[in-house]
Amino acid sequence: MKFLTADVLKDMLRAANNYLKLNIKKINALNVFPVPDGDTGTNMSATLDSSIKEINGKVFETVDELMNTVAFGSLKGARGNSGVILSQLLRGFAKELKGKDVLDIPTFVACLKSAAASAYRAVMKPTEGTMLTVARGIAEDVEKEALSNSISEIEDLLEVCVLSGRKWLNKTPEMLPILKEANVVDSGGMGLVVIFEGMYKFLKEGISFEDVQEEEAYEIAFVKTDDIKFTYCTEFFIAGLKKNIEDEFKEYLQTVGDSIIVIQDGEILKTHVHTNSPGKVIERALKYGELINVKIDNMKYQHQEFVKAETEQRNNENIEDEIITKEYGFVAVSQGEGFNEILKGMGVDYIIEGGQTMNPSADDFISAIKNVPAKNIFVFPNNKNVIMSAELSLQLINTKKNIKVVKTNNIPECIAALIRFDINSDVETNIKRMQEAINSIKVAEVTQAVRGTKINGFEIKEGDFIGISKKEIIQSGKDLIEVAISCVKKIVDDSTQILSIYYGKNVSLDDVEKLVESLKIEYPQIDIESYESGNDIYHFIIVAEM
Repeated sequence: MKFLTADVLKDMLRAANNYLKLNIKKINALNVFPVPDGDTGTNMSATLDSSIKEINGKVFETVDELMNTVAFGSLKGARGNSGVILSQLLRGFAKELKGKDVLDIPTFVACLKSAAASAYRAVMKPTEGTMLTVARGIAEDVEKEALSNSISEIEDLLEVCVLSGRKWLNKTPEMLPILKEANVVDSGGMGLVVIFEGMYKFLKEGISFEDVQEEEAYEIAFVKTDDIKFTYCTEFFIAGLKKNIEDEFKEYLQTVGDSIIVIQDGEILKTHVHTNSPGKVIERALKYGELINVKIDNMKYQHQEFVKAETEQRNNENIEDEIITKEYGFVAVSQGEGFNEILKGMGVDYIIEGGQTMNPSADDFISAIKNVPAKNIFVFPNNKNVIMSAELSLQLINTKKNIKVVKTNNIPECIAALIRFDINSDVETNIKRMQEAINSIKVAEVTQAVRGTKINGFEIKEGDFIGISKKEIIQSGKDLIEVAISCVKKIVDDSTQILSIYYGKNVSLDDVEKLVESLKIEYPQIDIESYESGNDIYHFIIVAEM
């Protein structure tokens, strides 16, 4: 096959999605930390599945239209760091298809390079030995093979993708010591290879993997729209930009329309808006640069099913209808009834159920933000793997609310930040106060290993208790209380005044009392309190406060 039509590419992506679902457990098992989570495999699958749901039931005449929709779906559904990176790979891939009816070999090569570049740009500090390395390695190897004229069919190109992906995947432990110590390859890289394998198997052997069992979906329902108020769906790219105009242009579009999406990537800015004045929008855009891929649709003449799918699920925002009843609001990710009650008691307006085993998507954050009637909203991801999805939601949401993501890695950091919040201070002052509070605490988490591994000098067996602090394992052992006490010793110092012990579902009250009494004897000068978290992952979350 010399090129791919939109229909064939669509079927390939669906096969890849199904094949990825079949490999979720295998990919999750590669996570370095032996803690129970729904990490890489689950997140990548949820992200790609969001893309497939976006294209199902629709007909695409060109690969350009198809991949733009795929990329948008992945942005909305991106979960966790691996999901966000996958969405950026798809976004970069789609960028090279502007104006393309079919996907031929030279364009495919360019798409792979663009995908890798886009993903690298999305990460603040790219780390080699991850799925980024695998993506870039595939792009480089495919380009090399194409230049040597050894690729004459799309099937050949995909075979190179698979073989190259496996090669670079096997190199990841040599690039990232923590992978080598744990004797695993990078899980995100594995997910990427699986996606290419699914596409290749479909094209070469006609396998669609349609009998795959659907994973149970976890998502927040969308709010439906009223009747369309703006007639023209207007989309275009502004090229040749010399500076970042994303916020400035978005602010203007809010005065003339709704359903606004403005995403700038280097010198290119993608725009989507519903408006009654497309001419004014285009005239304003021309002040910044050259317009390409201009597309204006009169939505009143579109098919009813299209209107339902696009306007109710995608373009349901109208910022003029937003209700603002107070100055400040809070959105937090939480896991456990005890934590939920604590956060509600501290003024959190909207809790997104999720965290370690269920990373919320960008769409989940958007829905939560819409439901908080505040002028300024602070968002607390409360998990290092959720921060990127929270930040991505700010690129997609259409709102007049001022949204700030506070980069909390756990719920105790959120609690510390909320304690320091001052309703009489402005946004920037509060951000500074909250960050100071976050920096003033030390957190250790105790859970049970779901598999054996070697990491940070610890030889951990399945079922052992492990202590984690600052993304590193700091203790392991067979006895829960002993491990917890050892963790406390590593986070307490002369400045510690308070120890807060949050105990989970899997801990008996006898064990809680035993731990607290032992610590009171060891640290008589420290105020020690215990609270029920209701968390089913961590037996203890221990917080040392200055």
